[in-house]
Amino acid sequence: MCSLFRDSWLVLLVGVLFGGGMVQTAWILHRADSTDNPGSAGESTAHPASPRREFSRSTSATEVPGRPGIEEKARSLAARDPQAAWQQSLAITNFAERSAFLAGLMREWARIDPAAALEMAGTLPAGALRQQAFDAACAGWVSQDPEAAALWATRHLTGPLAGQAFGSIAKEWAASDPKAAADWVAGLPAGVLAESATTEVISAWVKSDPLAAVSWIDSFTDSAQRISALSTLTAEWSGQSPAEVARWVDSRQGKPEAGEVAEALIGEWGAQDPRAASQWVMTLAGELQINTAAILLSLWASSDPQVAANWAAQFPAGETRTEAIPAIASTWAASEPEKAVAWTLSLPDSPEQRDALDDSVRTWTTLAPTTFGIWVEQQPPGEATDHLRTVAAEMLVEARPQDALAMAQKIFDPVRRDRSITRLVRQWASDDPTAARTWVARADLPRGVIDRVKIPED
Repeated sequence: MCSLFRDSWLVLLVGVLFGGGMVQTAWILHRADSTDNPGSAGESTAHPASPRREFSRSTSATEVPGRPGIEEKARSLAARDPQAAWQQSLAITNFAERSAFLAGLMREWARIDPAAALEMAGTLPAGALRQQAFDAACAGWVSQDPEAAALWATRHLTGPLAGQAFGSIAKEWAASDPKAAADWVAGLPAGVLAESATTEVISAWVKSDPLAAVSWIDSFTDSAQRISALSTLTAEWSGQSPAEVARWVDSRQGKPEAGEVAEALIGEWGAQDPRAASQWVMTLAGELQINTAAILLSLWASSDPQVAANWAAQFPAGETRTEAIPAIASTWAASEPEKAVAWTLSLPDSPEQRDALDDSVRTWTTLAPTTFGIWVEQQPPGEATDHLRTVAAEMLVEARPQDALAMAQKIFDPVRRDRSITRLVRQWASDDPTAARTWVARADLPRGVIDRVKIPED
């Protein structure tokens, strides 16, 4: 089977199996609207428009051993003499240590004298340290006076600098008053500037009152923003109570966000308890079941492919089974090819069983052609083994044409063997006619094969 949709399953499944994690859809953000402010500390940036945005966390602070201790030391120094602490920060040459020191220093300084702290943050050159200084100073000020800090940030910061600082403000504010933080975020310009702040409000609010957060998101007028925020909320909420979230997701069926929130739920639930998640997936129908099953299989196959395969085999005839069986077989073959092929051979004959067998052989041949060659040599001669050699040879021909032809030459049925060799040589000749012609001249091929190949002269 060569459908584009199933190919996406294979990418997702193999990526997870090799530690890549679930493939996340990249988002492109709308251009941020910013006010021309000669005194602003930041640079505006343009982003091409997109109908779809996904909310994500702002960049995390640089990790460094002993970071909490460094931040605490900076806070202690800043409480006594912030100017002296600032001078000390300038002398730190290790970037990660300086970042940790600045985080503690600016947060504490802004609690005491936010204007001075923010003015000093603006003297840093553009880059990660400047961003961190503004983020920490804004967070520190919010802990004392959130309304004043938020007002200053919206008036003085622009571009990416503003977007991340807004996230820091929202995170600090929402921890104590998510409703007030949400009201402030609702007044931010739509697009990239509000993205991080929205995520932080959702993360904080979902811990105390997820349905209140849902109500807030449902008030968004931008459909793409609303769906993306609901997906973020679902993922956060699912980490706490996936069964409860499943009941809520069921209540959203028929709405534009139904697919997005279902996939966000299964992405979390599948990692926690794939068996329980699989029971819920079986209650779904149509494309929703197909998509959630793909995500669940990608997670399950990375930890227990045998159980995942057995679950996939339980699907009744239909599109979900048609897509799932080959996808899990191909993924499993990447780590345990003999088991994957044995499983596909144990399935009842059907189009998806034949696709699964071919896909697992293609994966095995691509990743470990030598071991596949040894295995196929042990199989009894006949139509089934000839088919496996044909599939493997077609997979090998582009990168290893001579190995592909060696595989084809062992096909038992002479008609099938000659047909396979002809196709392989023609494909090789389209890329490297000289090498293909040399191989044909040296190979002991029937006259009919040589005549059918017809490699043109250079």
